[in-house]
Amino acid sequence: MAAASGLRFFRSVFEYSYLLALILPAQSIAQSAFLSLSRQTEAVYEHKLNRPGNGLHTSFKPWLTRDVADAYAFTGDSASSQNLTLYESGRICDSIALAPVMPVNRFGRTLIGRKLYSEHLLQVQEKDVHLYVDPLMEFTGGRDRTYERNLIANTRGVRINGSVGKRFGFNATFYENVGRFPRYLDSTVNITRVVPGQGRVKSFGDGAYDYAFTTGTIHYQLNRHFTFEFGQDRNFIGDGYRSLLLSDNAFHYPYLKIITDIWKIRYVNLFTELRELNRPSNDSDPFIKKYASMHYFDINIGKRTTLGIFEAVIWHSDSVDGARGFDIAYMNPFIFFRPVEFSIGSPDNVLLGINLKYKLSSNHQLYGQLMLDEFLLKNVRSGTGWWANKQGIQAGFKSFDLFGLKGLYLQGEMNYVRPYTYQHLDRWGTYTHYRAALAHPLGANFTEYIGIARYSQRRFQVELKITSAEVGLDTAGLNYGQNIFLSYNSYVNEYGNRVGQGLNTRINWTELTLSYLLNPMYRMSIFAYAGRRSFRNAQFNDATWIVQAGIRTSLFNRYYDF
Repeated sequence: MAAASGLRFFRSVFEYSYLLALILPAQSIAQSAFLSLSRQTEAVYEHKLNRPGNGLHTSFKPWLTRDVADAYAFTGDSASSQNLTLYESGRICDSIALAPVMPVNRFGRTLIGRKLYSEHLLQVQEKDVHLYVDPLMEFTGGRDRTYERNLIANTRGVRINGSVGKRFGFNATFYENVGRFPRYLDSTVNITRVVPGQGRVKSFGDGAYDYAFTTGTIHYQLNRHFTFEFGQDRNFIGDGYRSLLLSDNAFHYPYLKIITDIWKIRYVNLFTELRELNRPSNDSDPFIKKYASMHYFDINIGKRTTLGIFEAVIWHSDSVDGARGFDIAYMNPFIFFRPVEFSIGSPDNVLLGINLKYKLSSNHQLYGQLMLDEFLLKNVRSGTGWWANKQGIQAGFKSFDLFGLKGLYLQGEMNYVRPYTYQHLDRWGTYTHYRAALAHPLGANFTEYIGIARYSQRRFQVELKITSAEVGLDTAGLNYGQNIFLSYNSYVNEYGNRVGQGLNTRINWTELTLSYLLNPMYRMSIFAYAGRRSFRNAQFNDATWIVQAGIRTSLFNRYYDF
């Protein structure tokens, strides 16, 4: 009953906001929409969005398309007038209007040539209605050369997005997949029965899996200051490759998002429903629900610095004995969760965080994050390794057009998370969803270094990514702090805890990807990939060589590098 009340409350909030928008005086504003949460999409615009002085907020993703239009207008780019025209007419959904264009030749002007290289498959562009339908696909073949295992990815899907009028927009995708994975990933899927970030599986044929997933959102812009989105998808907080606050590593979840823009401030409220893939009693019961309420306050300080403050609370539903449904106390958008948690006597999991970015110049920036789960300052200062000092730190940099070479991008990043971070008193309150971490895919108790070099020239791109992580895995049935699904009550030692404790493991990744963008409207490209993963500790010494090639649409991020 309480869970149903929570969902009814979500619906009431959204309907109230929609009704309010209808009765308030109309303003002449452009269509609001969100770009796909995809690095391939973001890479087209990221350099322009990070120019000093433009006042844009880039750390909460997916990005608003109006921010993209504003970025190009700010820089005076020669293509900005084209971009703004497309934007104001409500046509800039994910069209990547400023992406490189194929040379105009005889084939490129034919219907087949336009659909292949520069247009949506189906499109309707009327005065107040814009509708786009595109195919989604991945047809990939490859080989796990270490274990002589053939790899396949067979994905068929469709995306529908568009707008009605200047305020209302929508987006929906559907994917049906069959995949056979490298051995290390196959082992994970076999245990969790979930493809990382892509949903539950059923066995299919010889070592393959069948799985499907959908996303769908509707969004409404009340005016320049308020944007609402409701649906099922993912979000990301941060300027790095990883996020220690909220990432798109886990599966999609239903949410209501309210974005408020005032002066130099962007304030985001995110109310979500999460799932544990466990049932309270028997197989006829639905999966256990839990909820999260998050606030993110982002402010521009001067022309170069942006500071974000994050807080989140996780609590579980009535399907767990003694728990409750959606707690309306956490719907207040202007409060800190710690006082509310104390006032209602709850056992909920509250996390705090900071996101920071500094623009050294138009081409170089520094960024970082601090995640605070629990800590006592005196124990941090003492350096005794108290188990409840649970923090994470990220530091990184990005460089665009490095050495004056247009299209050359370099990124370096370090992530450090202490043992037991993201765990909670009971496992239903952990910072997880759908058997995956809501932040970093390695969970906790690790140090990681990431290097990414990318060169893009028109539709060609080559990318090299190298990661190296030292992880302390749990071993001998003991909780050394890496498995964030466990209760922190089962910690091994009260003091002397350090990152890498337990079964100290080194995980190294090297990946090289070559790609050619066929159609920027839905990020369809052909690609070739080669990768090597090594996994070493006192018990195992394993190296995996992977080669793949195929054609795919890249509208979301995959995290297989763990």
